[in-house]
Amino acid sequence: MLSSRVLLRGLRAETEFWRSLTTSTRALASHGHSVDVIDCTVPQYNNRLDTPLPDIPFVRKLTPEQKKLKEKEMEPWTKLSKEEKLALYRLTFEQSYAEMRKGSDQWKTVVGGVLFFLGFSGLLVLWQRWY
Repeated sequence: MLSSRVLLRGLRAETEFWRSLTTSTRALASHGHSVDVIDCTVPQYNNRLDTPLPDIPFVRKLTPEQKKLKEKEMEPWTKLSKEEKLALYRLTFEQSYAEMRKGSDQWKTVVGGVLFFLGFSGLLVLWQRWY
């Protein structure tokens, strides 16, 4: 009796495990979960060096202050301060070229992991030679 209960519990846990691995957005949506689906027919904003001008601006919904700044943009740019010019740039673009070209620090983690495993395997080789 006990072994059959354990067997059933094990099978139930296994099917839940596999179901969690194979769930899709359709399965989640059918169970009442809200799923954000990207509409690919609408232009998307992206930061890429090979496409310097995105289809749409970075900020879509403007605040009243940003609307005033956009109206001020129609006037001569010599009247704008440096901060206002930068704010206008940030309304259109999320990152500058320098920020996009900046490398990530992920290489440090990779090199650290490789050196750790080399050191650990070296210790294992030493231990096997001594004992």
